[in-house]
Amino acid sequence: MSRTNLIIAIFLVVITTLASVFMKWQDLTKTDSGIYFSEQATLKELAKKNNVPVKEILHHLSHEDYTHWQLPRNKPLEQLAVDPAIVKHALEHESKDNPTSDILKFVLWAVLLGVVVLYILKKKNIVKLRLIAMPLSVVIFGVALGDSPNPMEATVKIFKLFNKMTGEPVIVVISFILFTLFSIWGAKLLCSWGCHLGTLQESLYNIPIFRKKHKFQVPFMVSLVSRFVFFIVFIMLFFGIGFDIKNFVIFHQVNYFKLFRPTNLAPFALYSLAVLILASFFVFRPFCQFICPFGLWAWLLQNISINKIRIERDKCIDCGKCEKACPTKAMKGIYENKRKLFLPDCWSCGKCIDVCPTDAIKYDIL
Repeated sequence: MSRTNLIIAIFLVVITTLASVFMKWQDLTKTDSGIYFSEQATLKELAKKNNVPVKEILHHLSHEDYTHWQLPRNKPLEQLAVDPAIVKHALEHESKDNPTSDILKFVLWAVLLGVVVLYILKKKNIVKLRLIAMPLSVVIFGVALGDSPNPMEATVKIFKLFNKMTGEPVIVVISFILFTLFSIWGAKLLCSWGCHLGTLQESLYNIPIFRKKHKFQVPFMVSLVSRFVFFIVFIMLFFGIGFDIKNFVIFHQVNYFKLFRPTNLAPFALYSLAVLILASFFVFRPFCQFICPFGLWAWLLQNISINKIRIERDKCIDCGKCEKACPTKAMKGIYENKRKLFLPDCWSCGKCIDVCPTDAIKYDIL
């Protein structure tokens, strides 16, 4: 089994490197890194010359005022009732990404997950290693390499493609496929070890201030229904189903990944950030459990994930320590349920492996 995982790890690192370089090749070879901007130009002209969909510009403008969706696209900017500085900021936002950072981020993710599967989750003392790994993940993938790319935005951008709100369909699709492959390799593997917002929340949760909090596990149906509701509302508001509003991206309002680029935090995200931080001290990854659309997708992928938690029943002594150590209802679901599909989210954290006194729990290919 370890040889199979080694082959998969090498394959993922290679394919991730090639795919990320392919995605960013045009940006890497581009000599002019500036943007075209003129108040005499129309929104349509600005979009075309900067290779940005006009809907993406309007989407950014709508963050300031939703009525900006109605701005004429064929009138010079100087004739529109909008601050030109806001339009310029929207264009700059689309050209800010550092292609080298994006490539490095994807490659490091692939390498990290390889180390986790091949080494960390095969040993004891996983919890101690994880206490170090979580803050490091925040620093490397968030602080150093920025807010994007990230799993949530990759999911949302797939839907933006259908609404012509992104001008990079190849990049959007490949990014989403890479995130998906990471999650198929191991149950919520990327979410657990590499997602900078997730690891930030868990780093706060691990601070030993309130010991009794570890006894509280959110009922799985509560977290599942919450994510489904957020996703359904997103679809309805985005495509104008049942509402007069259309093209409204609800996940932008709760995009806490922008914490790593705070000037781009939506007002609601900024004002509610303290709530997320406070909740993270008491609840294991509240954003991931209740809101994140990729978390919902990764839960579905968990059913076909190659590596999962496995219990060797002949070694198990029914002590219940794994269920108590698990930060969610995952281990309870794995232990008690005879069915193998649609179990509670497992975060591949390894706590159950650490506490098992008979080494009955393995993280391996099923």
